Amino acid sequence: MNNNSIEKNEKKRSGRRIAMNIFFAAMGTIFLFLFLLFFFPIFRGVLNIGNITGMIFSCVMIFVTWGNPLVVKLIEFLKKCIVGKIIVYSVPIMFLIGIIYVVFLTHLIVSADMTAPEKDCTVIVLGCQVRGERPSLMLMERIESAYDFLCENPEVPCIVTGGKGDDENISEAQCMYDNLVKMGIDPERIYLEDKAVNTVENIRFSKKIIEDNNLSTDTAIVTDIFHEYRASNIVKEAGLNYGSVPAECVWYLLPTFYVRELIAITAVFVGLA
Repeated sequence: MNNNSIEKNEKKRSGRRIAMNIFFAAMGTIFLFLFLLFFFPIFRGVLNIGNITGMIFSCVMIFVTWGNPLVVKLIEFLKKCIVGKIIVYSVPIMFLIGIIYVVFLTHLIVSADMTAPEKDCTVIVLGCQVRGERPSLMLMERIESAYDFLCENPEVPCIVTGGKGDDENISEAQCMYDNLVKMGIDPERIYLEDKAVNTVENIRFSKKIIEDNNLSTDTAIVTDIFHEYRASNIVKEAGLNYGSVPAECVWYLLPTFYVRELIAITAVFVGLA
């Protein structure tokens, strides 16, 4: 090869290296932003398996992207033995399987969100954390979604369900009841269930209220947009018909609770919950 050809090839390689460095730097920046999205809820008193998992994943991906030269050296070292080669080639395959699995779960969540309730139904508002006597941000979103649906369907009864936690001054059900009445909903339409401590009990105890008061077994479940799928399975297992009234989630909490929900659904799939 002449000097011109060598120089052209070197320029091409240099250009590819620069492009790859820019790509990995951009990806690292994206994962840094993702890390901050999972980290920020801590300042709002939210720390759970969702944002812990998200922060760990983000840190790993930041290392893979910004520390690319070190990753390349590690891969070259691992390829020197059979076990290392298996690890090197298994990681991207597992990563791809993970992406497909997350897409599958997301499809289940979105499908549940889009299940419209019957016109003659019973609204069941699932409880969420109360701060003192005031609803948390996420509980307020559920209350507002329930209010909108009840206004659009003035003949529909409503069950508010949720017990009192150790750090709560009133039950979640009482908090929802008080706020809905303040917003103008007729208290005669609202049934209060204040003993449940989890979603299974929310539905089980609400079913008893439905049976005792001869209410419709077609339900409209008011809960967070990411929680509707798990709630739908519990509703169906209880022998009730399921419809969805999903409550929105503020953008900076959505990644944390979305990841937590993916883990919770997985736990149900493998029999751990």
